Amino acid sequence: MQNIDDFIESLLIEKGITDVEPDVKAELKNEMKSRLLDQIDKAAVMQLSEEKADELAKLVEKPDFSNEQMAEFMQKSGVNLTEVALETMLQFRNFYLGTGE
Repeated sequence: MQNIDDFIESLLIEKGITDVEPDVKAELKNEMKSRLLDQIDKAAVMQLSEEKADELAKLVEKPDFSNEQMAEFMQKSGVNLTEVALETMLQFRNFYLGTGE
């Protein structure tokens, strides 16, 4: 997750948000990270077929279903998580900075 933390830190710098209280900055970074991870998760699920999405929905209901099992399921389902994450991070960056690229 260090890459995501570094990514968010760089967004704040690019946006000019550098002179804020440490606790405010930490809260902002946590909110941004949560939003970004949610968007990555949604983008990954959108890559699944309807059948695989239904299968995943049943798996995530299990209390012992781990992040590692999620990543393995996605990989076996043909989802390139690295590509999905990078594309989502680029979209997040463009939206956050208002570049519209």
